[in-house]
Amino acid sequence: MQSLLPNRINLTLFLLTLFCSLMIDVGPIWQGYSDPYDYMYQSTVSLFNIEFYNPAKSAQYYPRPFTVPLFYKMANGNPTLIIVMQKFIHALSTFFFASVIILYLKNNFSKIIFIFSWYIFMTWWNISGWDNTILSESLSLSLMFMWFGTFLLYVKIKKTSTFIFHICITILFSFTRDSWPYILLIFYLSYFILSFKLEKGMSRKYLTLFTFSLILFFVQQHTAKTGERYRLPVLNNIVYRILPNADYTNWFKKEGLPCLNELQKEYSNSANYKAIYPLYLNDSTYKDLHHWASEKGNTVYMKFLLTHPSQLFLLDETKENLDRIFAYDLTYATGEQGLSRFSSYIFPLFNPFALLILIGFYCYLCFKNNSTNWMFPAITTLICVENAFLLYNADALEVERHLFFTNVLMQFIGMLVTIYIFDSPFVVNLIRTLYQHILSILKKMLAIQN
Repeated sequence: MQSLLPNRINLTLFLLTLFCSLMIDVGPIWQGYSDPYDYMYQSTVSLFNIEFYNPAKSAQYYPRPFTVPLFYKMANGNPTLIIVMQKFIHALSTFFFASVIILYLKNNFSKIIFIFSWYIFMTWWNISGWDNTILSESLSLSLMFMWFGTFLLYVKIKKTSTFIFHICITILFSFTRDSWPYILLIFYLSYFILSFKLEKGMSRKYLTLFTFSLILFFVQQHTAKTGERYRLPVLNNIVYRILPNADYTNWFKKEGLPCLNELQKEYSNSANYKAIYPLYLNDSTYKDLHHWASEKGNTVYMKFLLTHPSQLFLLDETKENLDRIFAYDLTYATGEQGLSRFSSYIFPLFNPFALLILIGFYCYLCFKNNSTNWMFPAITTLICVENAFLLYNADALEVERHLFFTNVLMQFIGMLVTIYIFDSPFVVNLIRTLYQHILSILKKMLAIQN
C-alpha cells in the first residue's frame, strides 16, 4: 500500500493544479500579436492538404511548423478552448513526467518530495503563464517535458511500445519550433557517443534515434524553406545586429545584401523593436531584400557567424545583453496569478554556478557507484547551453521571449539533480548514519539525566 502513495499524490496534484489553472482568466491578451492569427489561419487548412504540413508563404500569413496549428485545430480554432486545451496538456505533461521519475527513485520519501517540488515548479508563472495566451510557448514547453519523459521511459522500459511513443512525441515536439531539430541532433548524438563506453547494449538504439532525428532535421529544414520561415529572423538580424556595425554592414554588402541604402536610411537608428514591423510587408521597396532573405539570407548569415567567432560565441556582447539569456517572468502573459504567486517566491532557485556544482557532485556519486544516470542531467545541460547560443544568434528580435527556456531548463536540471542526489545510496546512508548517531546521543543524554 505504501508504494501506491506517490502515485496517488501525483494524481491528486494533477487534478488540483489543473482545476486551479482553469480558474485563471487573464482575458484576450494575445490579440496584440500577429503570431496567434498565423497559427489559427493555418489551423483552418485541411489535415489532408499538404499545405497544412508543408505550407508556403502567402499574402495572408507567415506559415509555422504544424504542431501548434494541429492542436489549435483540435480546439476548433476557438481561443477559449485553445487555452483550456493548453492548460490540460500542461497538467498532463506534469503528471506524466512525475510518473516516469518515480520509476527512477528508490525510496518513497524521495518520490513524495520530488512530486510536490515538481508541481510547485510547474506552477511557476514563467511556465504556466504561457498557457493563458495563444502562442507556441505553452505547447512547446509541455511537449518538451513529454519528450524528456518518453525518452527516460524508453531507457527504463526498452519495449517497442515505449519506443513508438517516444518517436510520436518527438515529432510533435520538434515541429513546435524550428530550433528544436538542432537540439534533438545534439541530444541523441551525445547519447550515442557515450554509449560506446558506458552502455554498449544501447548503442544501436541510440544510433536509430540519432538517424531518425537527422531525417527529421532535413524534413523540417525543407518545410522551413518552403514556408520562408527564416525570412523574418534574417531581417531582424540585419536590422538589429548588422546595420549598427559598419564593418559587419560592409561584409554583408560584399555578400550581395540588396536595398542596403534604403535599410540604412530607414533603420539605422531603430531602438524600438516594433519599428521593424513595416519591413515585414513584402512591398515593392524591399522586394529584392525579401527574395534574398528567403533564398540566400540564412546561408549568408551562417557564413557570417562562422567567419566572426566573436559573434557566434557572444564574446562582443555586453553583460546587460547576456543577462537576457536568463530572462524569466516576462510580461507576455501579465503578472502571476493563482498558485504561481507561491512558486514565484521560490523560483528561480538555481543559478549557473550552483547548478554546475550540483551536477559535478552528482556525477561523482554516479561514478563512485558505477551508474550511468548522470548522462541525462549532463547532456540536458549541454543542450541548454547549445539552445542559448543557437537562439541568441538566430533572431535579434524578442531575445528574452526566445530564451526564457534557458532558465526553465536550469531550474528543471537543478531540481532533478537535487532529488537524484537526495535519493542516492551515499546520501541515504549518510542521513541514516547521522540519524542513528543523533538518536544515540539523545539516548545517552536521557540516561545521564535519569
